[in-house]
Amino acid sequence: MKKVFALLFLLAFCVSAQEAGNDSSVVKIEQKNLLLTVVSWPFVYIVQPAIEFLMYPAIPPLIYVSRENLIEKGGNLITFGENKQIMFYPIINAKMGSQGNIGFAYWHSELFLDNDNMFFSPHLYVNSDWDAILRYKKKEIYGSSFYWGLNASYREDGDNSFRDTKGNKNSYADSSALLNTYGGLGFAENWDLEFGVSLNFYRFSHPNLLNGIICDTIQIFNRGCYRSYEAYPLTLSLLHNSLDEPYAATRGRKFSLSYSYVPVSRYSGTNDHNYHVVESRLANYSLLGNRSYAMTVAESKANRDRLKNLTFAEAIEILNPINIKEEVLDRRVLITQLRVRYMLEENRGKAPFTAMSRLGGNFPLRAYEDGYFTAPLAAGISAEYRWPIDRFADALIFNEYGIYGENFSRLSVSNIRNSYGFGFRVRTPKLFITRFALAFHGLQGITLIMTTRPEYD
Repeated sequence: MKKVFALLFLLAFCVSAQEAGNDSSVVKIEQKNLLLTVVSWPFVYIVQPAIEFLMYPAIPPLIYVSRENLIEKGGNLITFGENKQIMFYPIINAKMGSQGNIGFAYWHSELFLDNDNMFFSPHLYVNSDWDAILRYKKKEIYGSSFYWGLNASYREDGDNSFRDTKGNKNSYADSSALLNTYGGLGFAENWDLEFGVSLNFYRFSHPNLLNGIICDTIQIFNRGCYRSYEAYPLTLSLLHNSLDEPYAATRGRKFSLSYSYVPVSRYSGTNDHNYHVVESRLANYSLLGNRSYAMTVAESKANRDRLKNLTFAEAIEILNPINIKEEVLDRRVLITQLRVRYMLEENRGKAPFTAMSRLGGNFPLRAYEDGYFTAPLAAGISAEYRWPIDRFADALIFNEYGIYGENFSRLSVSNIRNSYGFGFRVRTPKLFITRFALAFHGLQGITLIMTTRPEYD
């Protein structure tokens, strides 16, 4: 199965070579390209119908949500203000163990000034831990392309954990506060240059629940385990965003390249814990077809009528390539992401564990939890193939590879990890609602994902 999914990457490069036109919602494909036809055939005629068949139990509720216009009604229910500038809605993140949480999100645009917005979201975890984040951004200051923002977060986590470079899980209690302020300037179309300063107050102590390996070596103590210290990252970033929509993009790219110098305060009797970080990410969205990705109201209704009375026997017939309709071939989106993060410490073995690159979750490796693998260097490539099953719902399959190590010269094939799976997402072009997926690694590792966090955020 992984070999089949690996064709996604070859398909990505084929598609990139075939993009044409300036329409913001439609990309033409030259159907005479034999290589593209051959590479995409198994996805269009085998994988895509197979995933729709596996998702058959989820189709009726999705159809009901769309038929009853629950997305629009729900949007009106959570939107307030004369200009609909306020949104308030619940958040549910179903995760294994103590990582499951509930909370709410509060959005407010035009809060103090024109072109500003504020976001606030607290979360309560199943073991009574909690955290909260606050973001504020003001754009077009004095009518220019200059913008300014502030991010803040705080957590009370009695059983947080991290994995060292050998894979050992270490538990600690976390009462950290992070503050970040930044300013940026748009200097060309879709390009920004940004500078940020952070004040990170790390407060780590012994965990409330001793369910992991206790930090008991000098090496781990040097990494800041059970220590209290401050870090002051100074970050310069080059940013690019040409997506046509934030949460239902069909074309465009997101690119970032940043460098951070991070002074660290004294702990463990020394003050030689400073480090540097270089990080880059490129996400590319390509529409595989010659029609708009988004379904119209009429098309969505016709698709619901086709699926709502589908019997099990008829669902099996979906697997027959002869029954694939031509219009299905016109609505497919391929997203590819490359991401690299490299931390270089000024004194070997002295940078805190919070400086490490973390591989897992959306980095990408969705079959593993965030930070499952940690090392100075982490890199990953991800491909996701989407197609709409209703106006506000997409089905998807994905395949990802990640690698981690001490540095570029010491990367090992044994440190390559793979993650693949399928699922669906519910969104409007401007608002991400939820996503559900089954992610696999190897033949035994299975992760259930149900979250309000976007895939490539």
